[in-house]
Amino acid sequence: MAVEGLDAALDRAEAYLACGVDALFIEALRSPEQMDAACSRFAHRVPLLANMVEGGKTPIQDADALQQHGFRIAIFPGGTARAVVHTLQGYYASLHRHRTTQPWRPQMLDFDALNEVIGTPELMRTGQKYD
Repeated sequence: MAVEGLDAALDRAEAYLACGVDALFIEALRSPEQMDAACSRFAHRVPLLANMVEGGKTPIQDADALQQHGFRIAIFPGGTARAVVHTLQGYYASLHRHRTTQPWRPQMLDFDALNEVIGTPELMRTGQKYD
């Protein structure tokens, strides 16, 4: 799409479909109209993937809107990293400044709370079945 334009990208997708792919991802569709063009051509024949990257070429839409276009797969890759980077910057700045995590503790889970979130107690109970 970025190099040769929409028509060439759709033609390549058609060639991939003819080879038997299980799904199609047309990179960097730049407008809802381009998304509709891809979906109207392919969505009735194969699942289409929408790649929602904050700051990417494709406009961010919610899963319902993507489904209305005709996409059956939506990914939001790297969103967690972009969401937590400010927290990490604050944490490391505080650690550097104070040389301890103590000022940051109200914003942190303690050891037991973290284990509860990640399911450690259940995992330990499951492991006991195999003793």
